[in-house]
Amino acid sequence: MKELSEMKLSNPPKKSPLMKILQDTMKKPVPDGVGEELKQLEDGESGEADLMLDSIGCTANVVVIDNEQKKIFVANAGDSRCVLGAGGKCIPLSFDHKPESDVERKRIEAAGSVITEGRVDGNLNLTRAFGDLKYKQKKQFTPEEQPITSNPDTYEYPLPEDADFIIMGCDGIWEKKSNEEMVDWVYGKLGKNKKSADLQAIITDLLQKECLSEDHS
Repeated sequence: MKELSEMKLSNPPKKSPLMKILQDTMKKPVPDGVGEELKQLEDGESGEADLMLDSIGCTANVVVIDNEQKKIFVANAGDSRCVLGAGGKCIPLSFDHKPESDVERKRIEAAGSVITEGRVDGNLNLTRAFGDLKYKQKKQFTPEEQPITSNPDTYEYPLPEDADFIIMGCDGIWEKKSNEEMVDWVYGKLGKNKKSADLQAIITDLLQKECLSEDHS
């Protein structure tokens, strides 16, 4: 843990994984005006910096509403999540990619990695993400077969006539409330006249009063 903390302090997140990808794929001089960070990568930074770049990742959760077809399309990679509130009920739209999943475990172990204390190779507590390139280096496997893959699960749902809202959030939101608790909480704030509700105030209350940790250290 001490080594990981030192890596994070010496390699801040501003060193985007995209810069690393561009460096590895373009393999040509950097044009003027691209940015000092990319130039530094092209010139070659320390192995520790490259390692940190390979250790940064993010999840993705996408929702497309097609009003003509009356359908909802969802794509998810990682542990961000979306749920639908319709007619006072909670309808899950995506499902987290976690090491506890049998499907994820089989892929991870088939690729030669292990799950230790609920984390892939003892580090990541999710199993799909963009970035996190150091978990995607096994050349004998396709991108979809890597221990960590960005391959999303996709879903198609009918758009209910009584659909009221969709909640999208990262894992920190869902660690505080379950799907059902979150939907019930929002309905409680909406009241009877949903169309006149102050959505910005509801989101502010959710983040500041329900999800913000009391320990800011």
